[in-house]
Amino acid sequence: MLRRIALLCFLFSQFSSVFGQKGSGYEITVDIKGAPENRYVHLAHYYGGSQYIKIDSAQVQNGRMVFQGAEPLKGGMYMVVFSPSRYYDFVVNGQENFFSISADTTDFVRTVRFTGSPENEILFDYRRYIIQQTQKAQQLNKQLSQITDSGQQAQVRNQLNLLQKEVKGMSDQLIQKYPLSFSAKIIKANQDPEIPTELPKLPDGRVDSTYLIQFYKNHFFDHLDFADPRMIRTPFIQGRVDRFFKDLVYQVADSITLDADRVLQKAKVDLEMYRYVLYLISNKYENIDVVGLDGVFVHLAENHYLKNGTWLDDKQRKRFEDRVKVLKPLVTGKVFPDLTLYDAEVRPVKIGSHSGAYKFLVFYSPDCSHCKESAPKIVKFYQEYSKKKKIALYMISTDFDAGKWASFIKTYQTGSLINLWDAKRQTDFLNQFDVYATPTTYILDSQNRIIAKRLPVEDFERFIEFYERNKK
Repeated sequence: MLRRIALLCFLFSQFSSVFGQKGSGYEITVDIKGAPENRYVHLAHYYGGSQYIKIDSAQVQNGRMVFQGAEPLKGGMYMVVFSPSRYYDFVVNGQENFFSISADTTDFVRTVRFTGSPENEILFDYRRYIIQQTQKAQQLNKQLSQITDSGQQAQVRNQLNLLQKEVKGMSDQLIQKYPLSFSAKIIKANQDPEIPTELPKLPDGRVDSTYLIQFYKNHFFDHLDFADPRMIRTPFIQGRVDRFFKDLVYQVADSITLDADRVLQKAKVDLEMYRYVLYLISNKYENIDVVGLDGVFVHLAENHYLKNGTWLDDKQRKRFEDRVKVLKPLVTGKVFPDLTLYDAEVRPVKIGSHSGAYKFLVFYSPDCSHCKESAPKIVKFYQEYSKKKKIALYMISTDFDAGKWASFIKTYQTGSLINLWDAKRQTDFLNQFDVYATPTTYILDSQNRIIAKRLPVEDFERFIEFYERNKK
């Protein structure tokens, strides 16, 4: 059984409708050679790097489609979508709402021309320049791979460095020439921070080897304008946030929450931006399967959604409150909450009361096919691993039917394990122990602290080996 509380997806589905603006409308005429004749195609804008939101539709007639509406378009990166894998993007700055596009699908960037949109002329001139420079770089790299002489290799590398400087110079020139343009912001948003050439020294005279990575991390978002909500409707916010947490943040809960707070502090300059970046980060960690990171979502919910989420209605706020109430006592590192169940003689047994280096908790349903499949593996694991270490393995039925429970024990021969059920029907397994699917597993240390959760039995031993190598 699977009972998933999907808070963030529900909130995100309503996100784009909140910040609307009224105005004099828009009309974008698109002539594209190779467009699917007589078919309806869509006008959409990015929402992150992996999805788009449809705004309008138009029928292709003689290669032309006209998108028009009563309210102006919000700024961002838009696209004409022929299919999920075939689309052509351009920029809307929020002021240019009446313009035309002509292009050929065989080479959109090189052939596209705009009338009434200087913003797109800036961006696509730059794109065409980047294509030319990329081709030059590819040719030089090809040469480099074929050269064996060290002197000639140095010459080609020098040419590549000069090419890179030329591209950087062109980018900076455009940003300086059009400082108020949205295209310049997009170009700037894709620039990484410049790394210092001189490194500071430590008090003992040695070079600080950690300085560069810390400098890069501290300045990673310098070129991104968090105050401009148009950037949300581009792929660049999500791309940079994803890179930051993947490549620059140490993947332990304390480090993630600290860096998440820093990024969100930058995003607070605009409510829509703050809400979007909070969604990106919390969506990444809400149901993450990496052991030990479950506390990140709890932190974000408590310190951001519930403290600053002015956009939440009472129902949404209650869902976050309820989710935190369930998850907070179960965060990795905390002592497993008190839970007393009953054995076959209806004698009370407190979870964790048995001694052992590790305690394994398996919440299951006798009717669950995955539980039936896992049961022989669990028994085998206990029989083999208990010879290496003293452990306790609790098989906990979430079903209140004594007959089904007894039948499961007999059928799958779990008699050597600690078989328990809630004979007095006092436990809400979903809302007290987050058992929204079965089997759900927890691993506790000798002091009943949670060290892992939701691992399949196949990973039990491997996790313990990893845990013992890395524990302090």
